[in-house]
Amino acid sequence: METRILLVEDEEHLARGLQFNLETEGYSVEVCERGETALERLSNGSEFELVLLDVMLPGISGIDVLERLRGRGNAVPVLLLTARDTEEDIVVGLDAGADDYLTKPFSLPVLMARVRTLLRRAPKATETATFTIGDCTVYPDRFEVERGGERSPLTAKELGLLLLLQRRRGSAVSRGEILQDVWDLHPETKTRVVDTFMLRLRKLIEPDPSSPRYLQSVRAFGYRLLDEEPD
Repeated sequence: METRILLVEDEEHLARGLQFNLETEGYSVEVCERGETALERLSNGSEFELVLLDVMLPGISGIDVLERLRGRGNAVPVLLLTARDTEEDIVVGLDAGADDYLTKPFSLPVLMARVRTLLRRAPKATETATFTIGDCTVYPDRFEVERGGERSPLTAKELGLLLLLQRRRGSAVSRGEILQDVWDLHPETKTRVVDTFMLRLRKLIEPDPSSPRYLQSVRAFGYRLLDEEPD
């Protein structure tokens, strides 16, 4: 069965070029030019395994599309394509729920590598069992976390980050290791993506996100997952 990708891009030349190259790699690609159309395609029962989403679109922006998509509980992996490369712009996209981003212009090999990474969604066979963090239960096979009877969807990267911390539970994990394991990025990559995703996870899991009990920062190093609040 072909992997289905929704490409949301209003630059026709770029869209057709990306569609051709993705289909050459064996993916089934549907193209739309507007955010409103993308939301319709993602809500009418059509199954897509990945969305490539341009930020600057006519009508509603890619960020608006992403926020509405996540607001519906749709956790499909989303790769943002953006001409804006400032840290602030990138953080806005990640905060809205993007799994990854590419700044234009980008090389085709890099795009294909990011696509392959995001499509490797399924947890390893040894990581499909549920686990708890405080009063939360994480369901890797469903890409969900449950707290107080309320279930919230997890994106592929959010789940990947939780699974890494769960494997190393109690031990500190560096930002560099997280970047390499979860995002397939070089450990020295200058980005705040790890910290941004941790803020999002704390909002889902921590009783008080401003004073985290379980998802702990390790100063100037990274993060660790704890069972109990440290003394």
